[in-house]
Amino acid sequence: MSEIKGFIGSYTKQDGKGIYSFTIDTEEKKIRTVETAYEVPASTYVIQHNDKLYGIKKVDDKAGVQSYQIKEDGSLEVINDNLSSIDSACHIWVTKDGKYLLEAVYGPGLVRLYKLDPATGEVLELIDIAEQEGTGPNTDRQDHAHTHYVQETPDGKYAVAVDLGTDEVITFTFGDNGLKRVHTLNVEPGMGPRHLIFNDKGNYAYLFTELSNEVVVLKYDDGVFEMLSKYSTIPEDFTENTQGAAVRLSHDGKFLYASNRGHQSLAVFRVLNEGEQLELVEIVSTGGDWPRDFNIDASDRFLLCAHEVDGVLSLFERDTETGRLTLLENDKRAPEGVCVQFL
Repeated sequence: MSEIKGFIGSYTKQDGKGIYSFTIDTEEKKIRTVETAYEVPASTYVIQHNDKLYGIKKVDDKAGVQSYQIKEDGSLEVINDNLSSIDSACHIWVTKDGKYLLEAVYGPGLVRLYKLDPATGEVLELIDIAEQEGTGPNTDRQDHAHTHYVQETPDGKYAVAVDLGTDEVITFTFGDNGLKRVHTLNVEPGMGPRHLIFNDKGNYAYLFTELSNEVVVLKYDDGVFEMLSKYSTIPEDFTENTQGAAVRLSHDGKFLYASNRGHQSLAVFRVLNEGEQLELVEIVSTGGDWPRDFNIDASDRFLLCAHEVDGVLSLFERDTETGRLTLLENDKRAPEGVCVQFL
């Protein structure tokens, strides 16, 4: 049996457990197992770096991150945590050198920067906090800053944060001396940017908006972003509530995927002109309620989607030539699952 493995982060408001592990049988094309890997409160995002896993954690009025050793059998062993804050995050990122962890905090609109020990995986200290300020035209969702995503740029020189509340893409320098804001791109008012992903060359990024359900193509150069074009991820005639969630690229860089919560779908785009343009291929049902996150395995053959409301895990097979998706199964669950990461 040939198999691939990964982890799922979840809410723990109802029956969610925190971090799940899963195994996919690639020969039978099915989810073989879904198990609780580690019970931890509110581990809504997890990310791997080498043989370490980092996850969000909130206990009572203390919030921050926890690090784990990924053991040979795939189980997790806690290394340490840093719960020096109050507000829980929604996204984390570990830098390529393993020295820093970046954290986006939705509620108050913050970016937090931690120092890591690359050898042991320990979270050593909270170095700095950058607070965003501003509002947007959507009075329900943009009453103040809501930082939803942060990552290191591919050139390794900056951190880029996405703020839903202020309609901004913000670039920082970062290091032992903290965070320093160096550039801000203001997208169209009311878009509500949520997540982004870079192409392999690092010269284009694709910003997914939660409030307008659009993928925005951005040109990137040395910390500066420029808007080029935008593409809707929902049908023109759909008028009910829907919110953009996650955006991913296939590993060959030829196709882009985005999930729509409410429309309960995945939009598939072909990447054209070396990354500068997109072309819609299809919009397919995810087979579950509220597709919060999904990911594509390293072989580019499988896509796994986690649904926050009903906990359904939908496994798709990818056509690597056309990018199209075929639903294989959706009868396994990871309750309150909101983050999917393949090992």
